[in-house]
Amino acid sequence: MAETAAPEGVTRCGFVAVLGAPNAGKSTLVNRLVGTKVTIVSPKVQTTRRRVLGIWMVGSAQLILVDTPGIFAPRRRLDRAMVHAAWQGAGDADIVVVIVDSARPPIDEDTQRIIDGLRQAGRRASLALNKIDLVKRPTLLGLAERFNA
Repeated sequence: MAETAAPEGVTRCGFVAVLGAPNAGKSTLVNRLVGTKVTIVSPKVQTTRRRVLGIWMVGSAQLILVDTPGIFAPRRRLDRAMVHAAWQGAGDADIVVVIVDSARPPIDEDTQRIIDGLRQAGRRASLALNKIDLVKRPTLLGLAERFNA
């Protein structure tokens, strides 16, 4: 990707919401891109309970990464608050990235809920496939095609 310098005095900055099902790898991706630990990573689901921001510098641009709680079917008030925080992060963002655990079934209920929610809101999103080392290439290509439909 070619980098162009911003004219002097101009700031390049944008918000990127990272959405996904619980334990899809959202926090790991944000930490990796930022280059330091800004959010907790745990095998326990719903570790991230509110939006966490991390700044990723790309040339003269700042991308403010918004790590969101996992989106799932909420049952309790806390669950509803976490899911609301995730959707609010997506609504406020310039770009939405949906991270998908490639090792899970093709499209699980939580991921389908995210796809449906983005379609309803008229939001486009970029796909990030995680854990691709655990999936055979033909399966991975088929998965990417299903999300691109």
